[in-house]
Amino acid sequence: MEQSATSTERPTGQRRTYGLLGLALILLTLALALSASASAFVANGGGGRFESPSGPVASAGACASDSSAQTLLALLAVQQAQLIAWDAAAYDSFGFSVALSGETALVGAPYHTTGGKAYAGAAYVFTRSGGSWTAEAQLIAADGAAGDWFGYSVALSGETALVGARYHTTGGKAYAGAAYVFTRSGGSWTAEAQLIAADGADRDYFGYSVALSGETALVGAPYHTVAGKTDAGAAYVFTRSGGSWTAEAQLTAADGAVLDSFGDSVALSGETALVGAPYHTVAGKYFAGAAYVFTRSGGSWTQQAKPIALDGAVGDYFGTSVALSGETALVGALGHDTAGQAVAGAAYVFTRTAGSWMQQAQLTAGDGAHGDFFGTSVALSGETALVGAPAHATGGQAYAGAAYVFTRSAGAWTQQAQLTAGDGAVGDQFGDSVALSGETALVGAPYHDTAGQAAAGAAYVFVTGPTVTSFLPAAGPVGTPVTLTGTGFSGATAVTFNGAAAAFSEVSDAQIRCRVPAAATSGPIAVIAPGGTGTSAASFTVIAAPTITKLKPASGRRGAFVTISGTDFGAAQSTGSVQFGSKACTKYVSWSDTQIKCRVPTKAKLGKVKVTVNTAVGNSNAMSFTIKR
Repeated sequence: MEQSATSTERPTGQRRTYGLLGLALILLTLALALSASASAFVANGGGGRFESPSGPVASAGACASDSSAQTLLALLAVQQAQLIAWDAAAYDSFGFSVALSGETALVGAPYHTTGGKAYAGAAYVFTRSGGSWTAEAQLIAADGAAGDWFGYSVALSGETALVGARYHTTGGKAYAGAAYVFTRSGGSWTAEAQLIAADGADRDYFGYSVALSGETALVGAPYHTVAGKTDAGAAYVFTRSGGSWTAEAQLTAADGAVLDSFGDSVALSGETALVGAPYHTVAGKYFAGAAYVFTRSGGSWTQQAKPIALDGAVGDYFGTSVALSGETALVGALGHDTAGQAVAGAAYVFTRTAGSWMQQAQLTAGDGAHGDFFGTSVALSGETALVGAPAHATGGQAYAGAAYVFTRSAGAWTQQAQLTAGDGAVGDQFGDSVALSGETALVGAPYHDTAGQAAAGAAYVFVTGPTVTSFLPAAGPVGTPVTLTGTGFSGATAVTFNGAAAAFSEVSDAQIRCRVPAAATSGPIAVIAPGGTGTSAASFTVIAAPTITKLKPASGRRGAFVTISGTDFGAAQSTGSVQFGSKACTKYVSWSDTQIKCRVPTKAKLGKVKVTVNTAVGNSNAMSFTIKR
């Protein structure tokens, strides 16, 4: 039965229960994992959101860390920050939704009480500078009302934010839903537009999911009735021109059916849209789920493909979450049984070639277990995928949650890291929402207890440690300009040559320019950044300046022979020279790396002069020589 906005709800897709069969599996999972708990939990949202009729249930149990996960994390990714709301309150569920774009993070808290209105919701903006995150703004709806759940979904693209309020009453239609656009100028955020469906109806839940790409917005309404089919679902495209937003298209599935919940999840990349329908029946398999790809040409949208899992089964809920990056799509199926583990979950990668989409890989957690709900949330950035498993037991803590990083090389995907919260606890559901931007990951834990506030929620930022993949030149004397190439250099605080600090300038996340410091010795080059320390596998060879240790004799007439002993003179004279004061020797008898024999210049100044050896690397120390008459 459908209930009020502040009650436990019936199946609603990504953050909902999952039909009768799915519910049975989820309740079995809860019974096994939380048999000692006296609380009555309801699985809702993203694979096991715990909610009571008055909101999320507070988690219990002491905080402990997963040492093995933290060891892996230290090698592959570093928790850079924990973001929390400055006005955090119990049951806000900050981290229910997250988005990233460059140095900006957006975090939704749909249960936040705003202006005295319970569950009106809010969204919070944070910005990063030099590895430090600062709260920038709190976004709220100008016409927000109690129970709107503003912040249920969020999206970011450059200086624009999009926030969904699935329960907003629009035009007198209860729970029709709305989405709000905000823009930033000089660090200040301003409400730009309210997006609504022209054909919106009661309980459409427009704003359930949102996506942004440049001047285009995509908003899901998974309970919209399409062609008489209840809850078939729809997604709406809006475009901006000169600050004004216009409805461009309504996307629906060509084979949409009752209860499909098309629009439960949405993603945008350029001229391509991806929409999930996790309740769609595939080949007679109820709730197997599907995803739909649409492409735009001249303002017109056309369904291009319908990706489905090759091993899809009843109750998989494929399409619970979706992500797009260029020619690659990632689709979560949190109900999929993996390696005999019921509802362990999976995520599927599809790639497009000449308009055709093919399944490239199935991603699963290396330590996946029964009821993990891996695939509840997904994100893509280039060759990297991030998948949330909010019900994963981390360090023995049920539903503490985890997120998994995968990377692609030559078409093959490999799990690179398991991300967990440094202060994760029972019931946090870390991984319920995820976002990626470049080398940065953002993971929501909406039921984390923050500052003594039960289930206030938190979001965690992770960055990859810097890597130094190459440098040029490979050798040189002190002062030589060197260019470093690698990843994760943003916000670098130091560059060292075998431990000696060097002056440097950060060109980009992938390049640094520096100079060999005076105290440098041959050895590896290291970059210290907010994500940790990256050290080159190869060593830089410091070519030392020459050093004089002895002159024999220490005095003599013009034209006399002098033997100069020392180091790093070079194997041959080449461009090197010996100076007696301001005059250079013109006659050399021998030259080796440790000894030079030459004549005192005939025009050298009488008396005490300074003798130096000069090479392409640099000039030596000076020693005194007395020139006699």
